[in-house]
Amino acid sequence: MPVQSLHSFASLNSFKKPAAKRTSSSTSSHSSIRSPSPSLIPALPIELQPSQFRPVAFRILSKKHSLNIQTSGLEYLADYVGRKYGRDWRTKCEPLLNDIGRRWKEQDKGQFITAEILPHVLQEIELRNASFVGGGGGSGPNSGLNSPIGEMEMDPLMNFSPQEFFHVWDAFEQPRWYYNRIRKHFEKGSPPSMFPSTKHLVNTLNARYYQLYHKLLRNEEFQAPSFHSSKALDWRAVTIIKNLLGRHGQAFCVLGLLIKGSNGNWWAEDPSGRLELELNNAEFGDGYFVPGCILLFDGVYTRTEKLRVKSIRHPPAETREVSREAYGYLDFMGVGNVGSTPDGRFDKAIEEKMVAEEKRKGKRGKIVVLGGEMHLDDAKTFEALARVFAILEEAPPMAVVLCGSFLSIPFYNNGVSSTYKDNFDQLAQLLSKYPTLAKTSTFIFVPGNNDPWGSTASAGGAMLWPQRGVPEIFSSQVRRVLRKSVWTSNPCRICYYSQEIVICRDDLASRLRRNNVGAQRGKPAADAAVASVVDLEEMEGSQAANMDKMIRTVLNQGHISPWPNYLRPTITEYDHALSLNPLPTSLIVCDSSSQIYTYTYQDCHAMNPSTFISKTRPHEVSWIEYSTANRKSQVNTTTY
Repeated sequence: MPVQSLHSFASLNSFKKPAAKRTSSSTSSHSSIRSPSPSLIPALPIELQPSQFRPVAFRILSKKHSLNIQTSGLEYLADYVGRKYGRDWRTKCEPLLNDIGRRWKEQDKGQFITAEILPHVLQEIELRNASFVGGGGGSGPNSGLNSPIGEMEMDPLMNFSPQEFFHVWDAFEQPRWYYNRIRKHFEKGSPPSMFPSTKHLVNTLNARYYQLYHKLLRNEEFQAPSFHSSKALDWRAVTIIKNLLGRHGQAFCVLGLLIKGSNGNWWAEDPSGRLELELNNAEFGDGYFVPGCILLFDGVYTRTEKLRVKSIRHPPAETREVSREAYGYLDFMGVGNVGSTPDGRFDKAIEEKMVAEEKRKGKRGKIVVLGGEMHLDDAKTFEALARVFAILEEAPPMAVVLCGSFLSIPFYNNGVSSTYKDNFDQLAQLLSKYPTLAKTSTFIFVPGNNDPWGSTASAGGAMLWPQRGVPEIFSSQVRRVLRKSVWTSNPCRICYYSQEIVICRDDLASRLRRNNVGAQRGKPAADAAVASVVDLEEMEGSQAANMDKMIRTVLNQGHISPWPNYLRPTITEYDHALSLNPLPTSLIVCDSSSQIYTYTYQDCHAMNPSTFISKTRPHEVSWIEYSTANRKSQVNTTTY
């Protein structure tokens, strides 16, 4: 706009000046066209003293954002502002300071602003501004002038290390979003509380219901066709339960929560009411059908006010890309803390560069997932770990995931504490023998049912989810040996560039089989054709079918724990940490009740490392290597 206004004023002046003054007029016109706009002239740097800058920094960073700035940070920031804004620093630096305060708190960098971390935060702010100014083209009139980093516009990730795009989210630290059923959209929620109100459980179930319901409305099978469509007779309408009253003898499709009544009968429930089900002649689709699942029931409404069910199936899952587009590319996890715009959405240009960077990393972006039931109180476990660490020492991966339980018996407060700590101290001694692996890879520890402190109450059974990580008191020696170790919750998430990887340790398959309402009968569900099998052909048919159904059940439900509280108790305030909406890039379910496998469904790559030491083959150890470059995995085995 400034350049355009200069041209228009120059043309206006050419009409006002007489022809006799053509030489001076042309000179004036030429100079007016060539002179840059004042907004595009870089400010002359000044030497800004910290004492001058302190009142402004205190007013914005301390009073407004509740942060403390150290002397070193104040000196660094005063020098930066003086060079960037010059003599106009008082009027122009406030937006920058507000951006610093917001990003510092969003990324949880602590209470004190230091000179060591400030350059990284300033660089991220400059990258974001650069992506808005030039559009990445570098040919416009504003190209490069408003961006202090110049050529950084062409590649905004070039100065960032992979560690800045690798983050492990604990379930108790994960950003909280709640689903607004009116707007059909997610909104940022308030911090969760460990003592929620009784209404929160109802709100959580409502949110799960409406997320699946609105997914159905986006599915072509449930969209009303046009007048001349060839699918006019094939589409299906979902009817809420209260609208069935008085419509006896008609066929309906109902989306409802499957619950068990006091007399053993089955009911479907939605926010409008509940309906008793007759399942004697029902055909079950693909997957497991357990209490707590939100399912599609096709049947006829009878005069006894029951639904005589003909078929039951899961609502079809939606790919990650379709869900993200529907939600406006919200940045739920803050991938890399760089790829999102100020309103909490993904910057698509930077995300594309993230995907290219994932492929460029190649083998260096490898995540090794070891199996569960890694009992450190068993000498065989250390023999097997020594063999695996020796292999990984030759080519250390980016991350190594170790899944519990790390104790073969439930943890009790009866003297087991010292033994439990000694086991991890022994693990630290073993890791010290592999210095390259210890200094290069990030070790992620995910607890199991026998680990403290939950097992003191659950006695090794299913405990409250999410489950907190192993307490720091037991891991001090391991933390000293490893360059970086993360003792996270169960479940947890890994964010790496544009990818989101969910990790959970639970015997899902066995619990689903125990509580399955009916056996698999009839034809598979209509959405069965969208899956692609990776390694299932090499396994037995029954095992493959069970794994297939387990993954489909979880992903179709969009939830890791689709159970009522009497089967799998959860902390409802942290239900957002158990949600799989949108679907993650990859899902790691460490299920010791099933064999090791990999499987891809609706573009989500699922893996199960099973148990660390094989139960059927003595002296055999297996693990999974996940490549972030091609988003595929392979199974490796060795003997010890």
